[in-house]
Amino acid sequence: MDDSASPVGERLAKRLAAQLGCSRAEAERYIAGGWVRVDGQVVEAPEARVVPAQTVALDEGARPEDLGPVTLLWHKPAGVQVPEGLHVPTDTALLWLADAQRSPADRSRVRALRVHRHRLQALLPLSRDASGLMVFTQSPGVARKLGETAADLEHEWLLDLAATAPVPDAAARESVLRSFAQAVTFDGRRLPPARASWQSDRRLRLALKGCVPGQPAFLVERAGLAVASVRRQRLGRVALTGLDAGQWRYLLPTERF
Repeated sequence: MDDSASPVGERLAKRLAAQLGCSRAEAERYIAGGWVRVDGQVVEAPEARVVPAQTVALDEGARPEDLGPVTLLWHKPAGVQVPEGLHVPTDTALLWLADAQRSPADRSRVRALRVHRHRLQALLPLSRDASGLMVFTQSPGVARKLGETAADLEHEWLLDLAATAPVPDAAARESVLRSFAQAVTFDGRRLPPARASWQSDRRLRLALKGCVPGQPAFLVERAGLAVASVRRQRLGRVALTGLDAGQWRYLLPTERF
């Protein structure tokens, strides 16, 4: 239902306030909380318009709660560009973070609401070609935390080597690990050494602090290897575990970066 674009009828919040005998602000909280149905369909936009013939009903157990800010974790697929620090347009957030893409492994028990996709800030971006853990938040505290600790926050990466490249032998693998232990300059910045290990003949694990977009691939290519894919597995103490590409979940209250 898309009555919000219709010039006829009255605002849903006004109709509900009159129907319940409550304030307009309380009615808006009911609607934004996903507790209101119009002709049997949930409508979460207080500005949606309804006509007298339509039935407006409040779900049983509804509570007009103030909705606090949320933080969402997303497994960004490769090929998608997300700008840092910008508020993601709601339509884009609804596309990337659609209800159908919510991970079945999400243990937060939070009711997914449209308002949770409003004014999301993208933090610690990934390059277009990289995949893996992305953070979107409405919380000034989370944004401040990740901003203040960005230089010290550890990023864990998995990098797969190109299938067409020769498999490095034992000596070559040791040489690659030594190269990661050196401080280098990238994008005009002096970077600290990285911790690295081989997960298989064609997969490397890197742990970097203060990582900037493109740095993991740069380090591997600097070591003379060709990269096929780059995936961020972890930010600080929060991991990608359980999220398939394109899936998202809510950050749990007990989780800390």
